Amino acid sequence: MEPKRCLKKVTSIFSEHKAEPIWQLRYFAVLAMLTEIDGELHFILNKRAAGVNQPGDVCFPGGHQENGESLKETALRETEEEIGISREDIQILGKSDFMLPIHRGMIQPFIGYIPYEVYLNAKPSPEEVEEIFTVPLEFFLTTEPEKHDTVWKVALSEDFPYERIEGGKNYPFNKGRTTQLFYEYEGHTIWGFTAQVIRNIVEILKATPLEK
Repeated sequence: MEPKRCLKKVTSIFSEHKAEPIWQLRYFAVLAMLTEIDGELHFILNKRAAGVNQPGDVCFPGGHQENGESLKETALRETEEEIGISREDIQILGKSDFMLPIHRGMIQPFIGYIPYEVYLNAKPSPEEVEEIFTVPLEFFLTTEPEKHDTVWKVALSEDFPYERIEGGKNYPFNKGRTTQLFYEYEGHTIWGFTAQVIRNIVEILKATPLEK
């Protein structure tokens, strides 16, 4: 193609192109639910059952977005399935910042509220949830989490063509460092993505103090 025509075509295509991730992302949503107990807001958390992925972890209800649903609908559906709370009883208050984990996904946390009576009548799925419990929001507002680093290294397959890159097996592949947060509350360890979501919510709240 003649250079001027080629340039015109490239310009017409990319001037209107909507940028998307080169690697296809999987989309997830979680619901950070609040309830009021004795005049104080509490987060509702659950401990994952033994038969699911990452058993024993403390988390918010959530999961993978299904075809045709919005991320908010994903969060509500997963809450119904895991915690046994109807979406009609949940008031969505908004959403916090999303996370891009290393496994090519995007996780959007939503923030919701339910009356305490609804929490008391929740019927968690025993296949997915071992228990549900609450932690005061004030605990996270006043408690600094422990911080511990993890380092992610490239694990290459045996048939990787080392001979085709400068340095071969000694090539300086990137390493990723992630700071993990840990909270301890009444025998429960809250860490990983859940701790990151809570910390993000707390930092946003502290940036704009609540009116007294």
